[in-house]
Amino acid sequence: MAAASILHFNIHTEDFLRAYLQSDLLPEPVYVRIPPEAGEPEDHVWAFTRAIYGKDDAGRHFHFSTQARYLVIPGIIHSAAFDTVHLIPGPGALCTYVDDTFSAETPTFNLAVTVAVQDYNTHRPDRGNVTFAGLTATTDDAGIHCSAGPYTSTLRPAPTSDRPQDRLASRTALHSLAAQLLWVGHCARPDVLTNAINLANLPAPTSLDARHANDTLAILTRRPITLHFPRLHRPSLRLSIYADYSGSATSPPGKRQVGYLAALTDDTHRFSLLHWASHHPRLVCSGSTAGELLALADAYAASLDVRLFLQELLNQRIPIDAYTDSAMTYELVTSIKDPADMSGINDLHLLRRALLGGDLAEVNHIHGNDNPADALSKPSFSRPAHIAALSTALTSGTLTTPVVTHTTTDGYRNQPRAGINLA
Repeated sequence: MAAASILHFNIHTEDFLRAYLQSDLLPEPVYVRIPPEAGEPEDHVWAFTRAIYGKDDAGRHFHFSTQARYLVIPGIIHSAAFDTVHLIPGPGALCTYVDDTFSAETPTFNLAVTVAVQDYNTHRPDRGNVTFAGLTATTDDAGIHCSAGPYTSTLRPAPTSDRPQDRLASRTALHSLAAQLLWVGHCARPDVLTNAINLANLPAPTSLDARHANDTLAILTRRPITLHFPRLHRPSLRLSIYADYSGSATSPPGKRQVGYLAALTDDTHRFSLLHWASHHPRLVCSGSTAGELLALADAYAASLDVRLFLQELLNQRIPIDAYTDSAMTYELVTSIKDPADMSGINDLHLLRRALLGGDLAEVNHIHGNDNPADALSKPSFSRPAHIAALSTALTSGTLTTPVVTHTTTDGYRNQPRAGINLA
């Protein structure tokens, strides 16, 4: 979306009709026992010569069937960043997920894609304004705008009781709402993702948990937010990553949370949000500094594939800037000191090597109140609640982050180090 907006591409989706029936023939038939409801003789079986729904490799088989068609487009290449993306640097890109196709392109690239799939039966494509699974993307002169409004309007609150501590008679309604909130949080509303993560798969949910879920749903309806992908200033593009960690050495594992986001920004402080995540830490962190290092390293690692794809399509280098509100994390990354908590040493070495080599162009220390990733490391119903930096940025369409201090690659390479005076 961000690249399409910058390059003034058209966007459109294509959905294959009865996709697996249009896949290539299988090397050998798949034999299936006939269900009793079919009324066939008991000693008969069905033989399928094409991929069928429910088989583990059915989607993979169809993917390779269509991939062969796309690869004959002159000049098209397979993206080094994502297996399901094909592109021609400059004219356009094509992303597939089984029987769904999304492309952003010039009219010439669009014509080539249309010719490639002309032998398939497809639903009527969406062009310019796209709807998929309740999410909408609309295009105008300012850029592309994504919203989960149509999907959110279909969600219903979970039942509660008068006493918050009461166990729910059935977990189904709460788990269903939490799963729906997860979908919205992952795709269009990062400000509610952490809430959904903490509400999903609760082993013994109470009425208070249901109220938290309903409060999260109220946030979606009371404060509608659209993700904007503006037409950013191409020469000043930067990929900015923000990270945060919530937890301490004494926090139970379920109360520790890693959150980060990656946004494409320019000199005007407008931004396109490209990736965000909120999850429990994948490693044991003995302290908050190790957790902050883990969050920053995860954010950097997740942004590499995103940057690689953007550089492939835009045909230009995009530097990465990192932001942390942990003074100790900033000091460790930009110095040669060893941490007191060695559980984060591998993440520390990763970040130092990236800064030294130039893959990480700049590390910034910011105040906690200015860190939008704070909303991805703790839910809104926690005490204290997360700050509103992310919601403010999403509402205003600008991401302005005051910096306390910063270190660039050149500064890290050339700054004086304490050592032995040989004079």
